[in-house]
Amino acid sequence: MSKQVDSIELKKHKSEDSAWVVVDGKVYDVTSFLDDHPGGKKILLKNCGKDASESFWTYHGEKVLEKVGKDLQIGEFKDSAKL
Repeated sequence: MSKQVDSIELKKHKSEDSAWVVVDGKVYDVTSFLDDHPGGKKILLKNCGKDASESFWTYHGEKVLEKVGKDLQIGEFKDSAKL
């Protein structure tokens, strides 16, 4: 069973030391990916601690999520309220 993450927990992870993001209801720990993100870590950090689905899909296709997301997924977002 995957870890259930609520908005209170998610909002704690929006720094270079701990960077979590939600895409389509799945939570990803992107901390280790910050320096490798082709668009730079600044834009990635801007979207951490919240639902970044809209921003993600604006710039990426499914192949990106398939390639890097699998190893970074840590759980599922359990709040239905929009962040």
